[in-house]
Amino acid sequence: MTNSESASEPDLELSEDSFGLDPNYTPEEIQRVENEARQADGDTQVPQTQVPQTQIPQTEGPQPDPESNKKRKKRERMTSKYWQYFIRGEPKEDDFYEAKCKFCGHIYDMGNGRGTGSLMHHFKKSCQKVPKAMRHKPNALQKMLQAGTTTAPALDVWEFNQMKCRKGLARMVVAHDYPFNCVNHYFLKEFLRELQPLFKVPSRNTLRADCLNIYAEEKDMLYDLFSKLDCKFSFTGDLWSNKGRDRGFMALTCHYIDESWKLHKRVIAFCPLPSPHTGKNIADAIYERLVLWNLDKKALCLVLDSSSANDACVKELLSGPILDTLPADGQLFHQRCGCHILNLIVQDGLDVLDGEIKTIRETMKYIRHSQSRMEKFKRAVAQVKGPDKKPAWDVQTRWNSTYLMLQLAFELREAIERFAVLDKNSELVAGLDWNKLKVLLDCLKVFYDATLTLSGTKYPTLNLFFPEFCEVCSNIKKMRNSNYPFIVEMSLKMYAKWDKYWTGGNMLLAIACVFDPRSKFGVVEYYIKEMYPHDYDTFMANLNNCINALFKDYENAYNRQSQEQIGSSSQQVSALARQTESVSRAGLKDYMKNKKRADPKKSELEEYLADGLDENSLDVAFDILSWWKLKAAKYPILSRLARDILAVPISTVASESTFSNSGRTLSPIRSSLNDESIEALICAQDWLRASVTENGGDFGEILWSSDETTSDADGIAHC
Repeated sequence: MTNSESASEPDLELSEDSFGLDPNYTPEEIQRVENEARQADGDTQVPQTQVPQTQIPQTEGPQPDPESNKKRKKRERMTSKYWQYFIRGEPKEDDFYEAKCKFCGHIYDMGNGRGTGSLMHHFKKSCQKVPKAMRHKPNALQKMLQAGTTTAPALDVWEFNQMKCRKGLARMVVAHDYPFNCVNHYFLKEFLRELQPLFKVPSRNTLRADCLNIYAEEKDMLYDLFSKLDCKFSFTGDLWSNKGRDRGFMALTCHYIDESWKLHKRVIAFCPLPSPHTGKNIADAIYERLVLWNLDKKALCLVLDSSSANDACVKELLSGPILDTLPADGQLFHQRCGCHILNLIVQDGLDVLDGEIKTIRETMKYIRHSQSRMEKFKRAVAQVKGPDKKPAWDVQTRWNSTYLMLQLAFELREAIERFAVLDKNSELVAGLDWNKLKVLLDCLKVFYDATLTLSGTKYPTLNLFFPEFCEVCSNIKKMRNSNYPFIVEMSLKMYAKWDKYWTGGNMLLAIACVFDPRSKFGVVEYYIKEMYPHDYDTFMANLNNCINALFKDYENAYNRQSQEQIGSSSQQVSALARQTESVSRAGLKDYMKNKKRADPKKSELEEYLADGLDENSLDVAFDILSWWKLKAAKYPILSRLARDILAVPISTVASESTFSNSGRTLSPIRSSLNDESIEALICAQDWLRASVTENGGDFGEILWSSDETTSDADGIAHC
């Protein structure tokens, strides 16, 4: 290849180790020379694949005619490594030619014995578009290009930062529930070494300190956010156990809707709770954290599981200073977890069929615990042309997995009966009544669907609970008329549990329905009249009084805020202006006041209730937050009230835990840490996860589960 041919190339392909070689060499020649050098050094493992080549784009400029290259075979070779950053132009008179910078386009006159010192000076000092990482280390270009960047002028300056890398490692450990001693794992250290040789892997104690710093930074940002929000906060409390210790933990989560009408939840505390878990101990822990976050005066509602200790906790809180700042004199402060109530109702009902459920569970285990029996079962499925599904059993503390196990058994009923014949084990299905099982599944499906709907965390659930819960009650009443005695017995036990917990928190649930523009008072009137016809008038009167009192509180707060905003401007009116006010202007003011008394304007609440129902949204997916966001200008006060009410969750835990009846248990990794580290990791993990998922990212699984979800690979742990 001649010099002229080299100059005609639009881009110069380089190998990482090719600096110092003739730049007119082809990539194959460069590879061959490198391989020979390795063999000469004793390295017999010569790479067979070609080193990836990367092209450096050049700016537009005059390109030499390929035919003219033949006339310049004797041109001097461009041996300087800085020629790779310049474009050589056509020769002029007296062997002069131009060299154009690929970065900035500056042109130098070359030839006739002139050296490349000007090119080197331009590249190292003069050109403002050359990345700093390339000025004195041209090899850095190859490393940066091979890392994935394809255009040299667009390269950003990158410098290794040990602290940023440590922070990234700490965020990964916090977010994905990794142990602190993961930095001692051999292959993790090897991976980090390959990824960035300059990175010094921190020790376990250093990593722990970095994780605590992540918690402190995120906490400060969240505290500032809460202080700027002009809304009420609702809270959920959930008790966690800690294996091997004599005390548990309480997770306190706040729920709110921001000014953009987006629903959020954040874990703000995961504090130790010494035994015994009395109402006073729980109340003290909750109030202490509310004060710490300066949310004690912004509280609206506290959602807790149904227990005597939690009831005592609420009484303790309402006897303290928090009552003075609660809307409606604290009538709406306590709300029982609706999903927990549904869980208790179902568990009581399942006790009636404990024997049949146990038989199905043991049948599933019997088939799966032997490879030969699994082969027989596959033959049975093929013979009856059944569904291609494997037997699985439930986790007994999760009633939804029991429902799924029964559903699977019913789908495989013909295959199970055929398997009993092939296995010569008639006792396997003795006493099983598939019709009875089908009736049970139909009854449980109502509870299953309701729990799935009410345990969501990405949309408001309080306005959905009243109709869902009333529908469950109607279903329980229908079960009384069943032809199956076991269904009648189940209905009696379920209704007793339902009636026990319903009266405690129905007022807030009814108010939430009123703020659903698709129903307003309609849903409440229909179901209360159907279920409690004798108490209908009293209940509706109390509901109206509570809503009016609540709206009055918000109206007064809104007016006070408005007066504070205009107070400074009104004080600037001079006494002279008031004295010179004309008699006619004073008479006009009196006239307007009298007219206002004679024709009072409707309140926002009255206007909202007088408007028709939004019937267009009855049969489609309805975004209630978007509806209120659009109506905020029309109902500035009422929309604030609706925003705070709709932020109240009906469940204390996320959907993956609502079916459990065993409580939440810390993972073994977390249980081995001290209390400070446990709270920091649990809270920071929730905050990091929210920062990803609320922006549309996919965070993946969170290891917030007890051992029961992973103890059996073949069991149905959750949906």
